[in-house]
Amino acid sequence: MTSVFNSIKERIELGHRHQIPVESKLIMLGEIIYAAGRGDLIPKEARELENLLGLRQVVQNYDAVREQGFFGELVEDMAE
Repeated sequence: MTSVFNSIKERIELGHRHQIPVESKLIMLGEIIYAAGRGDLIPKEARELENLLGLRQVVQNYDAVREQGFFGELVEDMAE
């Protein structure tokens, strides 16, 4: 585990203890994605941190919302 991973994980855990709002969790998700894009996190670490945020439990249709956030639209079939 990298120091970046541990740093973000600690902030997520602190945020849970302080019951941070969903909007703050979304900002943290942006930091996770940025760190993964820079190569500071490996994909497995990024997924673990994303799951730790618990956004699937609070954002309705999270997978579709996440996809729209990445691509700017809902991609019906990625294989086409």
